[in-house]
Amino acid sequence: MAPSLWTNGRGPKLSTKLKEWRLLPDFAAFRAEIKKVFKADIPLSERSDREDWITRDRAEMTRLSAETTQAEAQIDKIVYQLFDLTPDETGLLE
Repeated sequence: MAPSLWTNGRGPKLSTKLKEWRLLPDFAAFRAEIKKVFKADIPLSERSDREDWITRDRAEMTRLSAETTQAEAQIDKIVYQLFDLTPDETGLLE
C-alpha cells in the first residue's frame, strides 16, 4: 500500500475517482485527481515510487480478474455438465 499523502494523518475526503483509481487511464490522470483533491501535487521525490505502485497493483488486479473470469467459466462448464444441459440450453444461459 502506498504511504499517506498527508502528514498529519488527516486529510480531505477522497473523491470517487481516487477511491476507484484503478479505473483512471494513467498516472497523469491519477496525479491530476490528487492535485484537485489535495490542492497539492505528489512530491517529485515520491512520483516514481507511486507510479510504480500503481502500475504494479493495476497489473496484479488485471491478472486476478483474468483468473476470476477463467474460474467462473470452469464453474459454468461443471454446472452445465451436472445438469446435462445441451449446447442449445447452454447457449441460452450464456
